[in-house]
Amino acid sequence: MNTVRKISAAIARAGLALACVGAVVLGGATPASASTVTVYMSTTGSDEGSGTASNPADSLARVKQILMTKSTTSATILIAPGTYYETAMVDWRGMPQSTLLFRRNGDTGRPVFDGRNATGDTHYWMSTNGPSLDVRELQVRNYRTGGIRMYTDGNIVRNMIFERLGNVYMPSGTQKGYAALHLLGSSGNAISNVTFRNLENGNTDDLCPGCIHGVYAAVGSSNNQIDNSRFSYITGDPVRLRNASSNNVIELNWFAYSTSNKTDRAMVSFWQIDSGDVCGTGNKANNNDWNGQFFNKTAGAPIIASGANPGLTRCTNAISGSGNTLVP
Repeated sequence: MNTVRKISAAIARAGLALACVGAVVLGGATPASASTVTVYMSTTGSDEGSGTASNPADSLARVKQILMTKSTTSATILIAPGTYYETAMVDWRGMPQSTLLFRRNGDTGRPVFDGRNATGDTHYWMSTNGPSLDVRELQVRNYRTGGIRMYTDGNIVRNMIFERLGNVYMPSGTQKGYAALHLLGSSGNAISNVTFRNLENGNTDDLCPGCIHGVYAAVGSSNNQIDNSRFSYITGDPVRLRNASSNNVIELNWFAYSTSNKTDRAMVSFWQIDSGDVCGTGNKANNNDWNGQFFNKTAGAPIIASGANPGLTRCTNAISGSGNTLVP
């Protein structure tokens, strides 16, 4: 009888051990492998590359093709140093992933995305209408319309350089330059330690010099944080808020040689463009430094203003500020 009980107990212990092993295998490894994926990019890669470290993709367009076949919740794109020439705006709508992380692969240099070979009339670098983006340590230049067009919430843009954007640098096409970061109903974003420089539209009315910005937050883009960034040589207002965009915080930034010397232009502004626009509330520009210079070097540029197109009423209470320092 004791022998029978011992055998039964041994069988039970073995079954429990197998169950635990099964739990580890089924409960641990499979979800981890299904939740994320890494895709590699290199200028020496291929437009047929599989995205592995040994067979990298050569463009974001190819990365998108690869990721469309992956049923993961997130993806990390590791980008080797070099200059990449995307031929069209990369639109991330319809992706299986909810988050895309863009990272520099290695410490030997900042990868550069150059839009001089882009075709079509809309020359943004990227557009997101699906996943949130976490973009860091890259450089974006020579795009006519702008850098990133955002429709999603919770994006992170950190330690980036956006430069030479606008129709001055890419004159072909009819689109105006709008923004390095163009937020359209995009909220809860963190924009930090970013350099925005030489964002320029031509100086005639049809080229719209005042239309291009570092950050343009419109259509209810709210609760965004913009800090510790540098804005210089921008023909429009470096930070432009519009149409129901509220509770945005702009702080600890540096502004210089930006915006035109027209009425109600400033380093940070809230602007009414259409009669259906709604005034925002609770926007704050605090503890920023600026040199008081317009783009055309004329002294007297303000740090904050509310403005409106002809015939519209300004939103005088949409934005406030304190602790801003003029550093000539």
